[in-house]
Amino acid sequence: MSSYSHTFGADVATDRYRLTWPVLLADTQKILLAVGQLGIGLCGPDGFGAPVLDTLSGIAVNGDAATGRHGTPLLLSPPLVQGRSVPPRTGTCHTRRERYDLAVTAVLLRAQVLLGDDFAVRSSGRWDVEWNEGPRRGLPGARQLVTELFGGVPSRSPL
Repeated sequence: MSSYSHTFGADVATDRYRLTWPVLLADTQKILLAVGQLGIGLCGPDGFGAPVLDTLSGIAVNGDAATGRHGTPLLLSPPLVQGRSVPPRTGTCHTRRERYDLAVTAVLLRAQVLLGDDFAVRSSGRWDVEWNEGPRRGLPGARQLVTELFGGVPSRSPL
C-alpha cells in the first residue's frame, strides 16, 4: 500500500498557468473545505499546522501527522516570475491511500481540468476505481467531489 502515489508535471512558465493560478487557489480552498467537512484532517507539508494556499508560496497539503495519517505532501509551485528560465515543475505525492488522498487527487484533477496540456497527472490509482470511488470505503473519489463542486470532469482518463 505504501507505493500508492500520484505524480504530476506543471509548466509553471506559461501565461495560462499564471492566469489560472488564482482560480486554482480558490478552487483548492473549496476542495479543502469540502474534504474537511468529511472529517478528514488536512495539514501543512510537514503534517502539522494548516495547509498552505498562497499566491507566492504555492499549495502544500499533507495528512495529519499527529494521527499518523500522513505521507508525502502535495506541493504545487506558483507561477514562475516573469523573466526567469526554469523547466516545468514536477512532483510525486505518496499518500499511502490515507484519507487525505481525496484532497490530493481532487486538487490534481481540478488543476488538470483547468490547465489541460500545461498540467499532466500520472497515478498508481485507476481512473474508474480509486479516482471515481476513492481508495477507501465510505469516502467519495476525486471525480465525484470535483463534479459536485465544479461540474463535470472528463469521462476519459487524463492520467
